[in-house]
Amino acid sequence: MFDRGLLVWMPAPSSYTGEDSAEISCHGNPLLVERLLQACMEAGARMATPGEFTKRALLNGRLDLTSAEAVLQTIDARSASGLEIAMRGMDGSLQKWASGMSANLLEVAADMEARLDFPQEGTTPPDDMDLIDRLVELGRETLSLARTFKVGRILVEGARVALVGPVNAGKSSLYNALLGKPRALVSEFPGTTRDVLESSVTLDGVQVTLLDTAGDRASPGPIERAGLELRDEMLKGTDLLLVVLPAHLPRLEESRIVLERTDRFKRLLVANHWDRVGAVDIICGQPAIRTCALSGYGLDELKKQMKRSLCDEIPESSGLMIASQRQRDLLLRTAHAVNAAVEALEGEAGLAAASLEVTEALEGLDQMSGRNVREEVLNNLFSRFCVGK
Repeated sequence: MFDRGLLVWMPAPSSYTGEDSAEISCHGNPLLVERLLQACMEAGARMATPGEFTKRALLNGRLDLTSAEAVLQTIDARSASGLEIAMRGMDGSLQKWASGMSANLLEVAADMEARLDFPQEGTTPPDDMDLIDRLVELGRETLSLARTFKVGRILVEGARVALVGPVNAGKSSLYNALLGKPRALVSEFPGTTRDVLESSVTLDGVQVTLLDTAGDRASPGPIERAGLELRDEMLKGTDLLLVVLPAHLPRLEESRIVLERTDRFKRLLVANHWDRVGAVDIICGQPAIRTCALSGYGLDELKKQMKRSLCDEIPESSGLMIASQRQRDLLLRTAHAVNAAVEALEGEAGLAAASLEVTEALEGLDQMSGRNVREEVLNNLFSRFCVGK
């Protein structure tokens, strides 16, 4: 004997996986855990694959696919709001919505099939308008839920926010100020920041990973150029840019270049160095948020604007949200098919074409819940789980 532990027996079908299961608990010393695992494998056990227990629960009908995704989101949630989104998936709220949407679409499909099978009964314009009105409402509701993905993902996984701008605009000082601690090296000499620094901070309930990046100038050295290339690559995965500009140098050529280069990104303009002579908050014709990183002036307003930019569409607490790109894509597929059915009824394609589009919409909802889902989709999903869970 090398430890005293606890064995819990969980008989089918009430266990997590729906199968006969046992759970062994021991003291947390890694040496003891290793000896216990070794003893189990010598007795015929094997190591679980990533997400294996949740996948078994799905295949045995204990969970639907939206609930399985919610398990992963519960593990990954970086905020209380993100955890609430995950819990709504685990408690069946999302599946209940999908089932209700499917039932409504099935009613529309049944009406369409009845009219196709018995054309001699004849139809009137009000009949078409009733179908159109019902489909328009279903498409609107589906699209509305799909559009919650962006904010839902940020609340569950956190956001990535990069500070960019000319050299000596005070990016590193502002980075430290937002973190509330010195993390980046600050110097009056240009080109001090050459690598990309990452640190996390919680802003009003949202976890934000801040990235301090190399500054732009006319003639960067070879190491600075490498830092700029790394920065540009990392900008592709950011949710928001803080474009930090020197407020006292409003006509700086590098500021104009940075503004043009970041125009396609979601961004906030920051007029830093507000304490210096000649500072303005209109730079290259665009308004910016006034800040002074050293004194802390304007930081509260900047944080408020960051939260608003990242989470400007959070619904009421009773609203349903998603944080899965797979679910978003299937909801968009469903909404597109529903809208195509409306166009068919309003145009020359007619009832038969509309009926096919409604069938396509139903297939999208089936895949969202896990019905008729491909094996590679399941493998991709569960590969992101920790081992076992």
